[in-house]
Amino acid sequence: MKYFSLIFIALLTLTLAPVAQAEECQTLYAGQTIDVGSVCVDNDDDNLTVSYTTTGDWTLSDLHLFVGTSYDDMPVTKKGNPKIGQFPYTASTSGQFYSFVIPLADLGADCDSSLFIAAHAVVSDGITSETAWADGEPIAARGSWATWFSYDITCGNEEDPENCVNVETGFAFGQMTLIDVVGGAKRWGWQLTVNDGDDSSTPIYAAAGNNVIANGDLVGELQYFYSNGTLLADYVAYPGYAWKATHLYADDVMIATTAPGLFGNTQEFVTPQTLVNYVIAIDPADAATIYVVAHAEVCYVE
Repeated sequence: MKYFSLIFIALLTLTLAPVAQAEECQTLYAGQTIDVGSVCVDNDDDNLTVSYTTTGDWTLSDLHLFVGTSYDDMPVTKKGNPKIGQFPYTASTSGQFYSFVIPLADLGADCDSSLFIAAHAVVSDGITSETAWADGEPIAARGSWATWFSYDITCGNEEDPENCVNVETGFAFGQMTLIDVVGGAKRWGWQLTVNDGDDSSTPIYAAAGNNVIANGDLVGELQYFYSNGTLLADYVAYPGYAWKATHLYADDVMIATTAPGLFGNTQEFVTPQTLVNYVIAIDPADAATIYVVAHAEVCYVE
């Protein structure tokens, strides 16, 4: 009964917790009218991430992406139709997810810049192939139905704290405790089970010794998306907290250690951060279920 009570409390806190600013997404339309997925854009202080995701039976193949600080830099014909072959970011892929990570410095952009984005893809449902564009405004007045959209860069580090008044251990909530998973373990914390296609979030608690979340602090959330062997995970801190270090385990086998330094993915910061991103390739890529343990050194801010 205690286990189910914890699940209920966790779901309740997800409903009541303050919501961090989310990535911005546009519908990916094939053949002008068929909703086949989305194109989502997010950034940290250093990089812009543009992620293509398809749904149902639709898969991605050829991708062409324009991102620039000036609309006039987009390659177009004399009639104004886009020259996708000259778009600066391209990829040939398969599956239902692909992500471009672009340094802001390469774009000549900063935290106050606005970007112009045109995201093209060739998609297939196994029977037919279609050209697809992220929803937005028409690029050409006549002719091609290609579209573009804008994105305003926002950075969090300008307000990130330099000093911590206290530092506590934190873990993302999951279905099983580390004590249950790792034989002989005494460390509190949780393991999260994630299935292919899962797109969700779970709360992060600090100082919740013995896995008693009522005694801990709700300090943020782990936002995650898993598809075709790629896990996207974002540590999002709530106001008053930041991340001094993060350690993330993600694999198709359950965790066998409680030592965060052995989780396999680590980010440490001189200046605590309020947003930390991970992109992790799972081996094998066809793993339908993976296990995630998200640890953090939580900075309590004045």
